[in-house]
Amino acid sequence: MSTQIANADALVAYVEQFTGSSNNAEIRQCIFLAELSMRNIELPALRTNPYEVTGVANSLGQIPIPADMVKPIIFFNQGNPGGVPGSGPWIVYDRIGDRDIITEELIQNQYLTPVNIPAVFRGKFGEVGQYYEFLPALGAGQEINLYYYQTWPLLYTETVLNQLISTTGTVDTVTGAGPWIITIIDMTSTIGLNVGDTITATDDFGSIGTGTVVITSIDSTTSLTAEVTGGLDPVAGSVTNITLYTQLTQTNAVLKSWPEGYVYGTLREYYLKRKMAEDAATWAAKFDAAYNIVEDQNNKGKWSGGHNRLTSIFQPRRDRRYTAR
Repeated sequence: MSTQIANADALVAYVEQFTGSSNNAEIRQCIFLAELSMRNIELPALRTNPYEVTGVANSLGQIPIPADMVKPIIFFNQGNPGGVPGSGPWIVYDRIGDRDIITEELIQNQYLTPVNIPAVFRGKFGEVGQYYEFLPALGAGQEINLYYYQTWPLLYTETVLNQLISTTGTVDTVTGAGPWIITIIDMTSTIGLNVGDTITATDDFGSIGTGTVVITSIDSTTSLTAEVTGGLDPVAGSVTNITLYTQLTQTNAVLKSWPEGYVYGTLREYYLKRKMAEDAATWAAKFDAAYNIVEDQNNKGKWSGGHNRLTSIFQPRRDRRYTAR
């Protein structure tokens, strides 16, 4: 078989062949456990484009924490404080704790807000509840550029799509007494469908039933086999509008850009489950070594001097150390 791991099914097949296991469900469980250990991973493929991803302040100057955020990298203001774009201040925000941000907000009206001063300054932000708050305070509608690591879908999780696949089809055979096995032929296409996907269809002279219909095999470019569980009986005959309702996630940014992490992590969990500590430790070491390379590249990409030379001018007016170089 090919060693190229293109999707979740290929990963399962690779691990099964490597370990000699034939327990598909067990391998999926090990993949899930490996994914849980990678939830906070910092891969380049998971970074946002901060020039396209922005947050907009509400009337309290807060920006909702994005639902897909794992960890902030850097937030910045390109110089549009609610007035003329590019008029300043240009700000890079340092992260502080919620207690600190609440405390310092109490005197935020005493902070300086320079405009048209050609320098990049350092502000502050912190998490309070489900929002980010900033110093100096933001005006309603002000935008902040958000650069952060995103979440990623776990393999084999369901995604609702409601995507039309074929306008026509025929329920050719119906076997069983619940659950039922049906074959659907005369489809215009099966492209986009995978084993494990859930489909729906509109009744015509036939019906795929009213239960849950899960694809068990793609037989050709115009036909498939599915299992129907629950609901009314399927009926042989024509159907229309065969739609992909839910699809199991077959790939994600982590599998595409860091497949070794999936392989090493899955094998680690597999051997841990089998109580084979020595083998598990071997694959854990391989996992750690692979991620150390990623971390090394991340560290090389971080600021090592310029950030420290930015001018921090956001101090109360009683502080006389304000300068703009």
